[in-house]
Amino acid sequence: MSSWGDSAINAFVNLTPSSPWALKVAEQWKGLPFGKYLHQSPPRRQRTLTGPVDPSQHSLWHRLQIFSNPETNPQTYEQANSPFFSRLPLDIRIIIYDLVLGGMVFHIESATPQSRIYHLVCNRPHAIHEPNHQCHEPPTQRPSSAPREDYREASGLLPFLVTCRRAYSECVGTLYAANTFQFTSNHAAFRLLKVMIPPQRLQSLRHFRMVMRLPHHPHMNSRSKRDWAALWEFFAGEMVGLQGLYLKLLMLHDTQEQVRRTEDAEGAEWVLPMVGMAAAVNRTRGCRVEVVTGGEVQDLGRMLKEMASADVASNHAALVRGVSMQVHRQMRISLGGDG
Repeated sequence: MSSWGDSAINAFVNLTPSSPWALKVAEQWKGLPFGKYLHQSPPRRQRTLTGPVDPSQHSLWHRLQIFSNPETNPQTYEQANSPFFSRLPLDIRIIIYDLVLGGMVFHIESATPQSRIYHLVCNRPHAIHEPNHQCHEPPTQRPSSAPREDYREASGLLPFLVTCRRAYSECVGTLYAANTFQFTSNHAAFRLLKVMIPPQRLQSLRHFRMVMRLPHHPHMNSRSKRDWAALWEFFAGEMVGLQGLYLKLLMLHDTQEQVRRTEDAEGAEWVLPMVGMAAAVNRTRGCRVEVVTGGEVQDLGRMLKEMASADVASNHAALVRGVSMQVHRQMRISLGGDG
């Protein structure tokens, strides 16, 4: 069902006298909340993305590119008069960028799907793995968007990034690669990842954590199945720099009950996409994938290695399916099901 289908569902809800009843009926036809972001094309950028410093910017080939491109092409100057760039080699500058911009946990939030996305720097990054991690009080007013304005939760990142184009070109990758990004809502996460961040920057992101709320079972209907599969394809195919993925699934009571009463062989079907993704990224780049339900953490890569070392499965497909059944069993138990 495409966008016109979504419009028809919304019209049905709005025109029905009983909104709660209409919402319950419409839910049977809806996909998952992040689906609309995953299936849309990235927006066209208003300007050319700032790239690495190119010493041949004024070459004939570069001039031909500028002539053939109607957009203004940003130029990066070498800043030869700056001791920071002229005296320090690039590898030393990269170390400095990592010390200044790295090692933080960003809690990224937005109040509504349409409101501005803002971030808070974690005050207790060492405790990020606690089940009920809490490091700051909910803000009484939204943080300022002014890069140089002083406010209590300011990270101090933007002033450095906007100093000059060369500094930005050299260190913007460090901002994504050397920090952990933690989200608490679907709309904040996928608006940022699919709408706001250019694909080139998205590939630099290394550590991603999210509390994902599922309004219904991932395999409730064909649209949900499509969206659920697209989510794990996105993690594997577009976030190619990921080294750590931590996903905490929050399910409504009806969804938990459905998981509890589903046989593991049948329930493995909706677990297969995430185990398949974990197998692929763990093998190719050592990415660790953890999924949490009911306060229990399932380390998918570790479970794959344990089953493979036990020589239980005869081939890769059988291995992934066997681990999927095991993951579903542990999820079912974590939600109060029988062991």
